[in-house]
Amino acid sequence: MEYGYIKDGKVYRKSFLDFPEREIGTVKESEEATIQYFTQKFEAIVSEVEDVKSKVEEHANKGSFLIKVINLKESLGNVDALGDFEALYHALEQLETELNEYIAQNRHKNLQIKTALLEELRVVAASHEWKSATEAIKDVQQRWMKTGAVEVEHRERIEGEFKQLVGNFFDRRAAFYADLEKMMIEKEADYEAFLNQAAKQLAETPAHKLRAVHGDLKKRWKELGKIKPDSHSAFWEKFQKLLKDSLRKAKQQSGQSPEESRKLKEALVERLRQHSEELVPKVELRKIQGEWKSIGFPGKEANKKLQTEYRKLTMLIGEKQFLDRLLNKKARKGMNEGERESLRIKLLQDLLYRDTTELKTFEENVVKFNTASGLDSLLDRKLADQKEKVAIKRTLLSQLKDAKKAS
Repeated sequence: MEYGYIKDGKVYRKSFLDFPEREIGTVKESEEATIQYFTQKFEAIVSEVEDVKSKVEEHANKGSFLIKVINLKESLGNVDALGDFEALYHALEQLETELNEYIAQNRHKNLQIKTALLEELRVVAASHEWKSATEAIKDVQQRWMKTGAVEVEHRERIEGEFKQLVGNFFDRRAAFYADLEKMMIEKEADYEAFLNQAAKQLAETPAHKLRAVHGDLKKRWKELGKIKPDSHSAFWEKFQKLLKDSLRKAKQQSGQSPEESRKLKEALVERLRQHSEELVPKVELRKIQGEWKSIGFPGKEANKKLQTEYRKLTMLIGEKQFLDRLLNKKARKGMNEGERESLRIKLLQDLLYRDTTELKTFEENVVKFNTASGLDSLLDRKLADQKEKVAIKRTLLSQLKDAKKAS
């Protein structure tokens, strides 16, 4: 036999390469059957090696089979079988060499990828845009983990740099948020001081000026800066209570008679009437609204008439101010006054056309709405509001055309 022999009823495998001759079994039935048995065992090993070769060719992660190939190669010396072990050993040795070369190439490629990721990380880790930088670093970390190992001689350096950059970024981020939290806690003293000042100011403010003061206080509140959400909510509740209490106290202390309230509201309406005659009324409607609300009830009959006049005048003034802002946006640089007034009329005509069209559409469709409980009055109010918007713009257009003729 080429690969072994039988002596004294025992089966021996011949030596090959550095592996010595060894006894692998005994004759059971006959020498021919015994030889066939050990030959088949060798063929099974060959099949296992061929299976590994196929998997190496098919799989993307070829390097994962290296240990399997090495273990197979090293186990050949102890296998109880008969066959061309030398050829099989050389085949496994060749496969091991190919896999080592493949792994070396991959690790070189991995080094290039991880070097590029390090450069990307250096830029991101230096950022102070904590939210976006954190997301970017997590993305780099994911790509880093998906990239395989690098050569042993580079591994400690490159992994160390990566870990240090990530660690330094999150240390800086933690320090920033710790400082921010400390600042927010310290900032709460500003809120306490603001509430104390607001309480004093509200207590000293006359009833008819409370609304204006409320507006100023709300503006100052927005400028206080950020604090913790829970603390902000608590201070906001205290602030709102101060505003409500001041209004309630003012109403309780107010000794205004309906007659006095009527006179105050008539005076306010007259002021609005004078402002409404200006081309661009120089009046702050928000303050006027606050003052109007602070005046007591003038009596049922007077209230209806005054409320109607007040509403029309504030709408007219509001339209004029809006139209002027729109004109300033649309006007070309260097336009003379006549050209500006022509443009003002054109812009108002466009707005009136839009509102008239909306009114017509609403009137045509209002009958189609399902008039469920409470919906009739809602639709009536909306229709009345739309008609009023159109009427106000027509009044204003008439005023502008008369002013242009007179000029």
